[in-house]
Amino acid sequence: RFTAEFDFRTYDAEGVILYAESLDNSAWILLALRDGKIEIQFKNEFGTKVTSGGKAINDGLWHIVSVEELEHSISVKIAKEAVMSINSPGTLFKQSQGFLETKVYIAGLPRRVGGALVKQINPRLDGCIRAWNLMNQGHSGVNEVIQEKQSKHCLVSVGRGSFYPGTGMAAFQINYNNLDSAEDWLINVTLTIRPSTDTGVMFALVSNETVPLALSIVDSNSSDSQKITVTIGNIIVAQLDSKKLCTPRRVQVGLVVTKQELELAVDSHTDRSTSEHLSTLHQAMMANVVTYLGGLP
Repeated sequence: RFTAEFDFRTYDAEGVILYAESLDNSAWILLALRDGKIEIQFKNEFGTKVTSGGKAINDGLWHIVSVEELEHSISVKIAKEAVMSINSPGTLFKQSQGFLETKVYIAGLPRRVGGALVKQINPRLDGCIRAWNLMNQGHSGVNEVIQEKQSKHCLVSVGRGSFYPGTGMAAFQINYNNLDSAEDWLINVTLTIRPSTDTGVMFALVSNETVPLALSIVDSNSSDSQKITVTIGNIIVAQLDSKKLCTPRRVQVGLVVTKQELELAVDSHTDRSTSEHLSTLHQAMMANVVTYLGGLP
């Protein structure tokens, strides 16, 4: 019968932890997180089911999670204590010549599966899994894949925050106008950053096809420093050098902009500008801007 046990750690609220299916795709089981809580979906010859339970476990701490198929139910435990027992007529996967063969996907779904789920889910999960024991065979098969890929290794320490891989970004509709006067607006951004590459947009305002304001990391010619720049359109209006950013240390970045003045702060250093280019930004702020973190559309 199907069994899986592992240690699990995440801050993510939704995503696929594990998906297993029969070789002919006729039966499958999905273990996922939704609203931080464990969710099980499965399908076999008798029908489909979906259920969730237990407390939220997306707290950044390690949790022992186990899923075990019993004779007439599927049992889910966290820290060895039962949180769900789902009735399951018949076996989940049929045996073939005395063997149970399944295909297992970790932290995602095969493309063709998405629409076939009982309840749709955003499959992408940002988290870490260790101490695998699949089908009572320990970490056989899993270790070989993970050992060779540094990008698949768990980070030693994690913190709450957002990770931008360079291929995705977040967009927000934020109103920066002062409620007392439509002409007055304030942009006030504070970021604690720990970048892994040396060039990229951290924060930007986008208006149609233009970028009225961007806060970026730019590679410098020096091997031990980098620049944090603020641009209005294509013009650099503030810039500070920082010691090499791509290290485990965190850097505090602050940006405050009004229609009269712009101030950039990196750690304890500041750069101010009362540039005439602020009028260009003012015009964009009077129209409609979309806020982007982690990149540009």
